[in-house]
Amino acid sequence: MTTSSFSIKSNTSDRELVFLAPRPDHFVVELRGAGVCVTREVYAYTDADGLASLFSKLAASERPWKGTEGWESLEGEFSLSAACSAQGHVSFAIRIRDSFGGLEEWQVEACLLTELGQLPNIAARARSFFNAVASA
Repeated sequence: MTTSSFSIKSNTSDRELVFLAPRPDHFVVELRGAGVCVTREVYAYTDADGLASLFSKLAASERPWKGTEGWESLEGEFSLSAACSAQGHVSFAIRIRDSFGGLEEWQVEACLLTELGQLPNIAARARSFFNAVASA
C-alpha cells in the first residue's frame, strides 16, 4: 500500500514537515508552522529510496545514537538530518532552498523536534510514501 503524503509533526511547536505529490522523479516538501511556510519540489531521480532508508535506519535505533544521520537531494534543494539526545529527543534539521547560485537565491533552515519512540511510525509512513514516488 502506498500513500500520497505523510508528515512529521513537532512535539514542541506547530511546525510540520510534509511530504506530498509523489511523482516518478520528484516529490514536494512543505515546511509549515508559525512564522514559516515554504514549499519546494525535490528532485529525487533514483535516490528517493535513500531518504526512505534514512527513516528506516533511524527507526531501527532502539536507543539514542551519537552523531548525525542525514540525506540531501541530488540537486541540493532539500536536506534533512537527524540527531538524538541522550533523553531520546530527536531533532530534525531541515534545509530547503531554491535558485541555488542564481540572482534570487533563497534558503530556509529550521529544526523540528520529535521523540525516538515515534520513529517507527514515521519510517512506516515514509516507506509507503517513497514506494509511491518509485512507482508513480
